Amino acid sequence: MSEGTPAVQQIPCLIRHLCFTPPSVPCARCQKPAPPVWTVTRTAIDIDLDHPVLLAVEVSVHHCAACRHYFRAQPPFLRPDAIYTNRVVQKAIEAVYHDGMAIRRVASRLARDFWVRPSAKMIRMWCQTYARGCDFDRDYLPWVVETFSGVLCVDELYQDQIALLLAVDPAAPEGDRLVGYQLVDGTVDQAAVTAFLTHLKEVGIDPDEVITDGAAIYPQVLAEVWPKAAHQLCLFHETRRVTNAVLDVVKAVRKELPTPPSPARLRLGGRRRQIEPPAETTDVATERWRWRTAQREMAFARVHDLREKGVSIRAIARSVGLNRRTVIAWLKQEKPDSEVPPKLVEAPVPVPETTMPPPTPWKNWEEVRSIQENLRKDRFLLVRRREHLNTGEEDRLQALLESPIGADLRVARHFLTDWYAIWRDETGERRAAAEARENYETWQTNPEYRRLAPLRRVQQGVDLARFERLSQFLRDSLWEATNNGAERMGRTFRHRQRPHFNLRTTTAIDEALKVRACLHKEAVTSAHPAFGNRSPRGRPSQHDHGGTPLPIAA
Repeated sequence: MSEGTPAVQQIPCLIRHLCFTPPSVPCARCQKPAPPVWTVTRTAIDIDLDHPVLLAVEVSVHHCAACRHYFRAQPPFLRPDAIYTNRVVQKAIEAVYHDGMAIRRVASRLARDFWVRPSAKMIRMWCQTYARGCDFDRDYLPWVVETFSGVLCVDELYQDQIALLLAVDPAAPEGDRLVGYQLVDGTVDQAAVTAFLTHLKEVGIDPDEVITDGAAIYPQVLAEVWPKAAHQLCLFHETRRVTNAVLDVVKAVRKELPTPPSPARLRLGGRRRQIEPPAETTDVATERWRWRTAQREMAFARVHDLREKGVSIRAIARSVGLNRRTVIAWLKQEKPDSEVPPKLVEAPVPVPETTMPPPTPWKNWEEVRSIQENLRKDRFLLVRRREHLNTGEEDRLQALLESPIGADLRVARHFLTDWYAIWRDETGERRAAAEARENYETWQTNPEYRRLAPLRRVQQGVDLARFERLSQFLRDSLWEATNNGAERMGRTFRHRQRPHFNLRTTTAIDEALKVRACLHKEAVTSAHPAFGNRSPRGRPSQHDHGGTPLPIAA
């Protein structure tokens, strides 16, 4: 072994001897009992936490006299002609479908945790075999149809050249439940949506409410497939248009702010002198050099002082009047002695200052800079609900609304709050349809909102016909207002695809969706085991109404 070659640690392998010799086994051909005639030994690889394990399994060979067939008895933990036990296969499949790992990484995980290392091709074959055993149409869809809530969210999702049509039940007891899906190669068009929704209708999905975004391909298709279903436009997507209009008003207000004069920057000149002039020299150039040197020493000390106080580099550069690269270079140098303050030297030439006052109603340029900075930092408070603001945020928002630029901001803020008031009352409860209609007409005909172009465009876009589709959820308290169920399902799909991005084929994506759906059904319909060996520390107490403690689920 060479000097640079790392030593290989030899791990002892444990061999376990097992015996599986039943007295009689039914023949695989004629199902008649066949007695054993001799035994053979099979070798298998099993999982373990401490060291590699080999199984030497003694199995019996049986002979069927009726059909003259010789065959081996198969142990329940080992597949025919397999070298890895079923426990290895199960761990690999769980790592892919439960933990969301990429297949190329599962072998390393099994080698680290369980001392087995199957190839990536073998793991892929195990996953494909497992996926073929999940029957989406026969096992999953009948359960979905039987427990369907009547609310359906439909949305499309794009990933590179593949599009995914999703149908989700957001009102299921356990949360979002996949109702159906369809993979489309390319862009989703009206024919693809028609085929997808028609298939859902054929399997038994008959919704009372269908929620979509504002895409133009849905209204006509929904009227043909489910003419009696209420078509609800996603209120979240429409509210986003309203909030974007408010932010457009903020942009216009920021552009109209007067531009403060640039602060006097510290002009230190070019390269520093290597030879200091004599003390008795009093010409203008020397006096200017002494003044620049004193200013540089003061700025150098102030930069280090501000940095010790936790001020950012950008704020230091803005306060001192230097370039950020200069500030970074100075901070790399040794801090000056604070006990020896720099000498103050009067400038030989006065530094010019801008004295032109700001336009009315501004008092001074400092007020302009303050409002400009506050509007930059707190502009998103204008689109936040009042119940989501704390006391400090309410005070900052009120200060912006009462500032000299507050006229248009107040109009934009009222535009948003009146929009929220169309659908919910002060307590957060849904309004009646008639009351929502009155609030909408007041919001739609407000002349103050028409004065601002971004708000006027939204008013014109939300006409009476669009309002009717946005307010369908007010007809039933169990109906949903947003398409968030499908949006959440789409984000979950993206997160699960991330480890496999650009590696999975369409067939692999289809198999993964089927497996996830069947695993979801299994998790919902099966009983959750209660683990008594889990520590209750840090967990909230769970009790029913009778006072009996509930078991902590996995």
